[in-house]
Amino acid sequence: MISSNLFIAFLCGLLLILVKWCYKHYRILKHMLKFQYPKDTTTLFGNMHVLVKTADVIHQSLRNYAKEFYPHYRLRILHSISVNIVSPEDCEIFMSTKKHSTKSEVYDNLKNWLKEGLLLSSGEKWTERRKILTNAFHFNILKDFVNVFNEGTANTVDLISTKCSEPIEVGLIVAEFTLKSICETAMGYKLNTQEEHSRNYIKAVHEIEKLFLHRMMRPWLQIPLIYWFSPISRTEAQKLKVLHGFTRAIIKKRMDSFECDVISSQSDERSEDKLQNKTKRRRLAFLDVLLQARALDGSIDYEGICEEVDTFMFEGHDTTAAAIGFCLMLIANHPEVQDNIVDEMMKVMDGKTTNPNYDDLQKMEYMERCIKETLRLYPSVFFISRIADEDTVLNSGMLVPKGTLVHIHIYDVMRNPEIFPSPDKFDPDRFLPENCQHRHPFAYIPFSGGPRNCIGQKYANLEIKAFLYGVLRKFKLTPVDTPESLVLKSNLVLRADRIRMKFTPRNQE
Repeated sequence: MISSNLFIAFLCGLLLILVKWCYKHYRILKHMLKFQYPKDTTTLFGNMHVLVKTADVIHQSLRNYAKEFYPHYRLRILHSISVNIVSPEDCEIFMSTKKHSTKSEVYDNLKNWLKEGLLLSSGEKWTERRKILTNAFHFNILKDFVNVFNEGTANTVDLISTKCSEPIEVGLIVAEFTLKSICETAMGYKLNTQEEHSRNYIKAVHEIEKLFLHRMMRPWLQIPLIYWFSPISRTEAQKLKVLHGFTRAIIKKRMDSFECDVISSQSDERSEDKLQNKTKRRRLAFLDVLLQARALDGSIDYEGICEEVDTFMFEGHDTTAAAIGFCLMLIANHPEVQDNIVDEMMKVMDGKTTNPNYDDLQKMEYMERCIKETLRLYPSVFFISRIADEDTVLNSGMLVPKGTLVHIHIYDVMRNPEIFPSPDKFDPDRFLPENCQHRHPFAYIPFSGGPRNCIGQKYANLEIKAFLYGVLRKFKLTPVDTPESLVLKSNLVLRADRIRMKFTPRNQE
C-alpha cells in the first residue's frame, strides 16, 4: 500500500514537472511566433539546415538576417528558439543591468574546458570571482606589463626579419606573441613560444573552437549520452588533455614559487599576517591574486584557480591575437593611416630610441582610434548569448518571455549604417571625441557592456598598442589580403581564414 502511494506521488510529481515545462515553452513559443523570421525556416528543423554549414557560410547568413530583419528576429533549431538582437537600444535593455546576466546553454559546450570560470559563471560565484580579480588589472599592474609587451614584440620583430622577403601569414606569429605575453604578465610564467607544447596549445584552442560551433548547431549533441558516444567527444578529450596539461603546469610552477616566498619570510608574525603584509607591498598579477585568495581566506580553491586560469589563458591570448591580425591587415591596406600612426609615434617619442613606456602609449591617441575602429569592424567576441531572467519588453514593444534564449550579435550592432555611415569603411575618425559625443552608449560594444563587460580590456588595448609600435617602427606594411578577400569565420572567436601581408624594413625603403 505504501509503495503504491509513493509510486502515485512520483507520477504526480513527474506530471507536474512536465506540465510546467510545457507551459513555459508554450508561453515562449506563443510570443516568439510574433517575431520576424527567415523565409527559409522549415516546419520540422527550423533554421538548422543553414546553421549546420561551414563557419564562413554561417557568418554570412547571420549578416544577411541582421540586415533583413533589423532590429530583431527569431531563429529556431528543432525545439530551441532564440530571439536575436541587433540594435543598441535592445542591447542596453539586456546588458546594462545585473538582470539577464546568466549565460545561455550555448556556453554549456565549453564547460568541459572552462568549467565555471568568470566567462561562464553567474550569480554570487561570478560576483565573488569578479571582486577577487578586479585588482589584477589595476593600471599600476599594467604599467609593469609594458616592458614584457615590448620584449615580446622585439622577439617577434626579429622573427619577422628572417622571413620578410616573402609575404607572411601573421596568425601563428601573433598568437605566439599574445600567448607569451599572457603567460609572463598575468601568470608570472616564462614561456618559450618556439617549444612544441606552446604551439600545441594554440592549435588545440582553435580545434576546440571548431568543436564548439559543430556541437552548438546540432541539438542532439547536447544530450550527454549521445555526445559521449560521438567521435567529437573523443577528439575533445584529446584536445582538453593538451589545454589542461599546459595550464596545470603553469599553476603548479607558480604555486611552488608562491609558497616558497611565504615560507622564506623571516617575520615572527602569524603566517596569514606575513602573507598579507608581504603582498601589500606590491600589487599582485592575476595568478598571484588567486593564490593569495586561496591562502588567506579560502575564497577560491584549487579547482577554482584552474577554472580562472583556463578562462584567462584563452581570453587573454586568442581574442587579442585575432584583433592584432585584423589591425595589421587594415593598416597595411590604408597607407595614409599607416603614415599617420608612424608620425604620431615619432612625435610622442620625440627622438627617444628607447621603447615606449605606459605614459608614451597612452599619448598615442590616433593609434588608439585605429584600434577601436578595427574592433568595430572585426570584434573578436562577435556574439554573446544570455537567458532572459524575467519578461522583458524590447524597444519595439515586443515581449521577450522569461526563460527565452537571447542572442546579441555584436558584429551587426557595430555595423549599423544609421549610427556608422558607410559601415564597412575603415575610418578611425569615427572615434574623435566630437563624433562619439551623441552616439548610443551600446552602439560600440567590442568588450561587451554593463556589469559583465570584459575585465581585461585595458590590458588588451595596451598590448595591441605596444605590438603595433614595435612592428611599425621597424617595418612598412603592404597588403596581400584585403577586407574584400578575407573569408571570415564565426567560430568562438571571429577570425579570418588567413591574413597575409608584406613586411618591408623601413631602412630599405
